[in-house]
Amino acid sequence: MNINLKLLQSFLLVADTRSFRKAAEESNRTPSALTAQIKQLEIQLGVPLFTRTTRSVSLTPEGRHLLDKARQALAMVSEGLDEIRDAAEMRRAAVSLASSPTITATMLPAILLNFQKEQPRITVRVRELLLPDLLESIRRQEVDFGVSWPGQGMGDFHFEPLVRDPVCVIMLPDHPLAKRRRITIDDLANHALVLFLGTGAATLRRQIDDAAEARNIRLSVCYEVQQPPTVAAFVAMGLGIGLIPRVAVPPAEASRLRIAPLSEPALVRELGLITVKGKAMSAPTAALAEQIRRTLRPNSTEKN
Repeated sequence: MNINLKLLQSFLLVADTRSFRKAAEESNRTPSALTAQIKQLEIQLGVPLFTRTTRSVSLTPEGRHLLDKARQALAMVSEGLDEIRDAAEMRRAAVSLASSPTITATMLPAILLNFQKEQPRITVRVRELLLPDLLESIRRQEVDFGVSWPGQGMGDFHFEPLVRDPVCVIMLPDHPLAKRRRITIDDLANHALVLFLGTGAATLRRQIDDAAEARNIRLSVCYEVQQPPTVAAFVAMGLGIGLIPRVAVPPAEASRLRIAPLSEPALVRELGLITVKGKAMSAPTAALAEQIRRTLRPNSTEKN
């Protein structure tokens, strides 16, 4: 038996409103047209679906049974149509992502490689931006979302933390502090320091200065640089020991430099996804965001 979906939709509307008049108003049809559709459905099924009086409309037992089945069927059809639309969108989609240069150079390549394998039809465009420009790019919808550390001016944005990113000390393997498993702020006194002052560094520098002041320690900051590879290069040349977020340590340098967490106090920043509050993600954007979550959440940098 072939049943017109429009007839089922009309049946559901009358069943929900318990009124031919209200159902006709909601569907912008005349009561007579709606009545004709219900009559046609009843003829096809061979049973009455409604009991009608001058004051009320109620479902017959057959009508109640059809109501349950029709709702299930239309819900499945709607779900299937959504899946088809999502699949079509995924095939022709592009996602725009903004991230800090630090993340783009360290964590993002592996994430995008895995995403490309799973979703080869989705094009990903990446913009390297410092936090103020990153937020403005998200606000203007030039990109779909960002990956960075939070900072000032986040009122219009939602931040979803994914990884706790500790500050660590990097040094040459033969440095006097290299054999220590953990290094305190007191241990840094009288050693030449190279500080990373990239994205969010104002907060980081304030945390370092506050920790030293609390212990009445004077730090010897000899170099302040903007890029993590510069910190590693200065350290590799013996110009000092570096203070840098763990995620910012260049992978190429991680094997030839000693890396130790800074403790007492432990300084930690959170890295995560930044989106505009209340804005829903498209299917391709949500797929990339989920890939980032799967990659970052099980591998907190505090474990390294």
